[in-house]
Amino acid sequence: MEIVLRPIHDRFFQEVVLPFLARAMGDAPGALEGLLGVLGDEQARVLCERLLSSATPGGLSGLEQELWVELVDRLVFLQWHEGAPGWEIEGQRAGYAGDWDEALHLALMVELADYPYGNAREARAVRDAIRLKPREDLGSASLMAGVWAPFPQFPPDQVFYTQGRGEYVPRQGFAFADWAWRPASAVAQWNASLPHKMERLLTRELERLKLPSLPERDELLAWWAGKAAQPPPLAVVFSGLGPRAPDWIRELGVISGHVREAANEQAALVSLVTKGADVHL
Repeated sequence: MEIVLRPIHDRFFQEVVLPFLARAMGDAPGALEGLLGVLGDEQARVLCERLLSSATPGGLSGLEQELWVELVDRLVFLQWHEGAPGWEIEGQRAGYAGDWDEALHLALMVELADYPYGNAREARAVRDAIRLKPREDLGSASLMAGVWAPFPQFPPDQVFYTQGRGEYVPRQGFAFADWAWRPASAVAQWNASLPHKMERLLTRELERLKLPSLPERDELLAWWAGKAAQPPPLAVVFSGLGPRAPDWIRELGVISGHVREAANEQAALVSLVTKGADVHL
């Protein structure tokens, strides 16, 4: 499975996309007509009009699935900006794409202070449990696991799904799905807390390796903070943790870089777990 992270326009998602999806659950034709009133993007408008031409009263079940998925994909995963005729596509932003299990593993190394990353079996058990019942308090790891925060006014797994994961429990204010998002304010908080969490991870490594110090400590922190062009060569951190462990240093820097870039742009982040291009209503 693959995880995709992409920066999106925070205000567009909060003021246009979320209300549209909430209304579409019970009144899809009305939601599409309302969306037409604020969109300047011609392709999205054509999709709305084609959906309306065959829509029946009620929710999403009365819409043509392929057109709906194409519209939602355009609304959620492309970069928008507000222009004179309405909201328009700015283009597709480069985002992060990587193995879902490894990305979740790295995120938990950063976010969960007692994550047993040094024990492959125990670490796998934690990840499997989080995939089945994600936690909301794990920052970027929660986003990768599909938790919605803040709680949405609609079940996100009914908008579309790729793997069929999802739960919507209004009485608990809990929802997760194959896709999720975080507002720009949350992304900014993650970015601000990264230096401390990276320091914490290196302290754990120092203890695991039973070393008095890590000679490449400053170089690692510089790489993860985006202050170095390359990670340090031949670093001892994560030694003995498997054939992929040496790549974790670089991959942590790449993921941190995407969080940092989104924070600097005051952008939100959206995630999607997928094994290919197949998306279902």
